[in-house]
Amino acid sequence: MKAYYELLGEIERDVKRLREASGGVPCPSTCFACCHNTATMAISEVEARDLKLGLDALPEQLRAHIRAKAERSIKKLEAHGHNIESIMPDTGMEAVSVVRGKLEGECPMLIGGVCSVYEHRPVICRVWGYPIHNGNDLACCHKTFLGKRNRYRPLNYNRYWKTCQTLSTELGATQKTPNCYLVSRLLSESKA
Repeated sequence: MKAYYELLGEIERDVKRLREASGGVPCPSTCFACCHNTATMAISEVEARDLKLGLDALPEQLRAHIRAKAERSIKKLEAHGHNIESIMPDTGMEAVSVVRGKLEGECPMLIGGVCSVYEHRPVICRVWGYPIHNGNDLACCHKTFLGKRNRYRPLNYNRYWKTCQTLSTELGATQKTPNCYLVSRLLSESKA
């Protein structure tokens, strides 16, 4: 996990650089649009291990609420023929259409517009809102950096994600997991 925490430090420095270059945080504190439609988002095992620390630190009632949200998403997905194995090969894009715009599509850890595990959030959650290079394109939230995305050196999300995959492989896990399934698994493993 040491290498993962070093990566998070690098990401924090890169985000700070971009924030200073662009003049501030791109997202208003009241916006959590990026947390919608993320129930099927891919999360690597190394991110999951850190996420588990955040989930385990929450009060039991909140963990139960988060698990119930994840299980509602799973139930909706499975009612439409999706499962943990079928979601990841298409990176969840077909599955996300089942939950898009519905409560079941929301990140299970979003509670009242606030991330309940903010300090332990996955890498994409740490960089979204800023221009990022995803390996193919320059990506960015459709609400931020309007007309000026190309003015700034983007964050290298592609490298961050590949590092997470490499670290996960070193932990013995080669498969990424859809968010709702991962959260359900982590909470079933959590302390009672």
